[in-house]
Formats: sequence, structure tokens, C-alpha cells
Amino acid sequence: MCNFKHLKQTGYLIAALLLQILCSHAIANTALNGLSIHSQLGKEQFIAGLSVTTLSSSSRAILLSSEEKQIQVRVLTDRISARSFKRMWIEGMAINASSSELTQHAQQMADFSNLLKIKLIAGDIFTIERSSDNVTVLLNGIKLGEIPDVTFFDLLLRTWIGPVPLSSDFRDNLLAEGSIDEGLRSRFDSITPTDERVALVQQSLRNIKKRIPLIASTVPAVSASTAPAIAAPPQIVAPAPTIPEIPEPAAPVDVVTAVEPTAAPEEEAPQLALLDADLMDEEEEDLDFTAESLLSQQLYIASLKRWSNNYLSYPKRALERSWQGNVRLSITVDRGGKVNSVEIIEEAKHPTLTKAAVKAAKKASPFPPMPDSISGNDFTFTLPVVFRLTN
Repeated sequence: MCNFKHLKQTGYLIAALLLQILCSHAIANTALNGLSIHSQLGKEQFIAGLSVTTLSSSSRAILLSSEEKQIQVRVLTDRISARSFKRMWIEGMAINASSSELTQHAQQMADFSNLLKIKLIAGDIFTIERSSDNVTVLLNGIKLGEIPDVTFFDLLLRTWIGPVPLSSDFRDNLLAEGSIDEGLRSRFDSITPTDERVALVQQSLRNIKKRIPLIASTVPAVSASTAPAIAAPPQIVAPAPTIPEIPEPAAPVDVVTAVEPTAAPEEEAPQLALLDADLMDEEEEDLDFTAESLLSQQLYIASLKRWSNNYLSYPKRALERSWQGNVRLSITVDRGGKVNSVEIIEEAKHPTLTKAAVKAAKKASPFPPMPDSISGNDFTFTLPVVFRLTN
């Protein structure tokens, strides 16, 4: 339930209205298909919710559906930086889409990424909605922007329920076909932003629009002969590793005007003056993407994951004991592709599998060098490894 009892009569009156809209806001025809908690380094990050028009346990059916859908993130941890949040979507697309899909949607992905400038905190609700004619992105009920291409939504959704999701359990829980644990549902419903947070986000977005124009550019054509090949999901399957193909759907699957807030009371002006310091990540000021720069990064990520496949092998001990599990690594390489660091961000239940993934990442050094189109002295990417046995 949303609580409005402590709202002030001025200043946060509009925030109360926005919060009320948020608490009741959902595409009318959708129902909650599943909920899943995403954790990192053993700490819960957020609860994800997937709402669809027709409940289903099939990722393919949901992705192919042209009905209304909604994906939502309700934040549990104290802070998620804008940089790490947008990287989650960028990398997820790079490993769940083909090179032609990445090229086709590079501008939409750049526009989407450039909307994500505000760091998220506990209680925030980030929502992406697919209606019949566009994709709407909201934070705490406040519209960040729209993307006039509904297939882009399904490309984003593929990062959650496609071949390489955040984890297998994460995907499975979203595909619950409406069979959701009541305790988790209650916890999900209880997560709402404070009234002050809604007001601060609204004011911050007004400041962003005045200061930072959205970057747009034309995406250069990428031919089949010049585009780097997209890696198949890095998946280890016994007795010998096989790489499953990314499913190609039969149909194409590129799988604010908000209310002007009233002026805050004079005594609260200093708080509103500190909006940018409170809400914005300092490094985000110069991180606007062009379509070209984002496409270069995604194609490079795909090539790095493809390279790593050559060094992954199922540990003999794990095979003998039928151990399975997921590992996610954060790898940083220098411009020549040499590995500078390997960080474990998700461990498998069995340490043998985690050690095997780390060993493979180090053995793969040097990776392909950074292309000239990517600036900086190093590059960090996430490597998901799924150890799974087949009959």
C-alpha cells in the first residue's frame, strides 16, 4: 500500500499524485507472469517482475507475442549505479541478439541507455512497458522517455528470458505462468519510493532535459563480411561442450510531459539544489552513447564471449558427480586484450565449477584487442558460464 499521510500540503503535493499513479499504474490488460530476485556477490539487488497479457511458461511464446507486456525492477539494495544498470542491458543484448539485430536497433539502444542517468536506490521502481505502438520507460511513475518501436521491448526482454539470462533460476521464476510465491509477491508489492524521492527524481529529470540533449546519429551499415560474428551463448554441456543457437523466431523479434511540480517551500530549496549530487553518478555526465559507439561495444563484447568459448571445459570431477551450476565473471582487459583482472560476481554452488570458469578466463588471455572505435585504456565485460549436463 502507498502511504500519503505524511505528505506536506505544498512542495510534495504533485509527488503524492505521481506516487498514487505509480501505485496503480500498469497496463490494464496484463497480469503478473512471474517474479524473480537478482543477486550479485550474495547480495540481493532487485526483484524483477514480468507482466503479460496471456500467461505462459514459454519464453518463445512471450517473446513472439505482440500483446501488451511490462517488465519492472523494484530495487532492494542501497544503490545501483547508472553505469552498472545500463551495462546489464547492453551486455545482455550483446549475447542474446544477432549482429543484424544489434545493428538494426543500435539507435534505440543508445536512446534507451542515455535515459538511464539516475542512480537507483532501495525502493525505486523502474518500469518498461510495451503497448500496441511504443515502448515507455518510467522511473517511480515518471516518464523518462518513449521509443517508437515495440520490437525493441522484446529485445530487452530477451536479456531476462532469452538463451543467456542473468541466471537460469532468474529466467525460470519469471516464466512461472502466474504461479508466484505469495510471500515474494507481498514483498514486491511493498516496495515503493518515498514521497521525497519521487519529487527529487521529477526535479532532476527537468534539470537533465535543460542541460543534456539526447544524442542521435545515423548507424553505419554493417555488412556480413565486416561485422564480427556474434558469439553463441557460452555454455558447457557434457560430455562435450556444445553451443546452442540463439533461437530465431518465425516473426521478427528484436529479441514527459509529466505534471509540473509545485514549487517546494522556501526552507527546502537547499535540498532541491543538491539534486544532481544526490541522484546522478558523476561519471555519467560524459557517458552519452551514440549509436555507433554502442554498436562497437556490443559487437566487441560478442567477440570476447566467442573467444572465451575456446577455453571452457567441463571439470572431470564435476562430470563424475553430475554437478551443474552458473558462474558470472567480470573481466577487464587492456587495449591489447591482455587480462588485467578477473572478478567473481556470481559463484556456482560447487567451487570446482567456479574455479574452472576463472581458470578458463585467465587461460584465454590475450583476448581480441580493443578496436580503435572504443576509447580508454581498458575494457570490462561480464562473462556468463553455464555448466549443464545433457542426456
